[in-house]
Amino acid sequence: MFRSLFDPDSGFGRAMDLILRLIILNVLWLVCSLPIVTLGASTAALCSVLMKFREGEESHVARRFFAAWRQNWKRATGTWLILLALLALFIFDFYFGSWMKSFLWKVIAVAGLQVVALEYIFLYPLLARYENTWRAHMGNALRLGIGYFPRFLLIWLIWAGAIAVTLYSPGMLHSMIPVWALLGWSGLHYVNLLILRPVFDKLDYPEKK
Repeated sequence: MFRSLFDPDSGFGRAMDLILRLIILNVLWLVCSLPIVTLGASTAALCSVLMKFREGEESHVARRFFAAWRQNWKRATGTWLILLALLALFIFDFYFGSWMKSFLWKVIAVAGLQVVALEYIFLYPLLARYENTWRAHMGNALRLGIGYFPRFLLIWLIWAGAIAVTLYSPGMLHSMIPVWALLGWSGLHYVNLLILRPVFDKLDYPEKK
């Protein structure tokens, strides 16, 4: 019984193998995102490797991650700096609206933050999977996000739920830090790509729509 349980081809064995690979990717993503400006390149590399999981190309996780990082770092870093600037702008707008007691200003800021979140969710899988200019990728990400808004909303709720649970109390935050450090980011991006799988299937095989 125990021998079959730990068989690499068993369901348990495959699940443990996936978790181990996600932990490796999570650590690589965190380390390579530390300068903050490289977070976009790290996310594109993370998405690239996660997409390979579905295609059965699961070996050499670290090697594939760094290869994808080098391949995408220019476009991914440029788009991330744009998103980072917009993020800072809309956060400033929100606090400015709070200071001015302007409800409309805060609504505009929150709407802008949702656009940034939408771009982030769709942009880096596109960068990882398809060759295009950064402008085209950002435009396509926006169009896909609007066209598949229910999927964006589901992903947003999952991320918001995970963050809310983490920040629920100081004790919960302390307990969740190891989870985020080992599995949180790669696990959430893996769930993102599972939800977006039908979207990319339609892009890859438009005749099957």
